[in-house]
Amino acid sequence: MGYTHYWRRERKFGRAEFGCVLADFARVVPVLEELGVVLAGPLGDGCPVVLADEISFNGVLACGHPRRPLGIAWPAPGAGGVCLAYAQAASGDGDVGGAWFAGRQLRSRSCDGDCSYESFWLGRVRPVAAGERPEDGRYLDFCKTAFKPYDLAVQVCLVIAAHHLGDGITVSSDGSLADWQDAIAVSQAVLGYGRAFALG
Repeated sequence: MGYTHYWRRERKFGRAEFGCVLADFARVVPVLEELGVVLAGPLGDGCPVVLADEISFNGVLACGHPRRPLGIAWPAPGAGGVCLAYAQAASGDGDVGGAWFAGRQLRSRSCDGDCSYESFWLGRVRPVAAGERPEDGRYLDFCKTAFKPYDLAVQVCLVIAAHHLGDGITVSSDGSLADWQDAIAVSQAVLGYGRAFALG
């Protein structure tokens, strides 16, 4: 349970196309940091992995932001951006815009004192578990982000992947396209594409 992005993908992507995904994501990482999105390795520490055959990251586990009870966070209607005013948010106002049955609704991406949640992984070749079968030739992957700051990085990476991998990947989300406007704007501003992104 929790705010999740999904993608159905071919088992193997071409080296050239996946190389474009890697290069463009690496270009966007410094911009994300300027926006308050600091990435760590897949377990919430160390460095994000951007190698020849994979991209893997998470938010920072020991981020130093104040602890606060958010439950499983979800974006409020019209939510966007990244909350940088953690001291105000910790006081109970600021970015909290309501509640849903499992936790708080947030007006902007923020954390509860732990900026990590579920690891994001996109590899050129997807491992297949014993007994796992594709649906229409595609495999399902997903990442729950709880609308923490690294959610923006997950979305941007998927916008980039959709651009370069074309029919090889289809992205869907618990959020609507309105919840992806920050990622589309970042991609468009830094990379010159993104406006054509659509959820499948």
